[in-house]
Amino acid sequence: MENEIFTALLQIVTFFNQPANDEHILAAANAPRDPNLLPIIVRVGLQPHVRVGELASQLGKTHSSTSRQLTKFEKQGLIQTEAAEDDRRARTVILTATGQSLYDRITAVRAAKIHAVLANVPSDQQTVMLRSLQQIAELLPRVN
Repeated sequence: MENEIFTALLQIVTFFNQPANDEHILAAANAPRDPNLLPIIVRVGLQPHVRVGELASQLGKTHSSTSRQLTKFEKQGLIQTEAAEDDRRARTVILTATGQSLYDRITAVRAAKIHAVLANVPSDQQTVMLRSLQQIAELLPRVN
């Protein structure tokens, strides 16, 4: 059973990590087609004040590479970095109003796509799926 769960999770992760999917979402959201944009905007939108180092870890990139991308998006007016409240040496990231608007468009496009995929799945089954995914999300940090 564990192998089947892992295989299903890998299929989900693989789907969401495919650059072509991000390109379609960005195009539908009328956003710049930068392969680094969607993962950063979505993570910062979901985690306001995320630290640069934590964001880099989530993206599987170096701190330096992530900082360069953030600088680029900051110049575009999408994000803003500021010193962390508890450690002035660390920087956190938030969306600007323009970045929030982009995040909202991306979220709407993604929601429409998921709605279309789940259109023929009864709502009670959708609820079961949601609960199962939430339970897995809560358990995964315990792996390490």
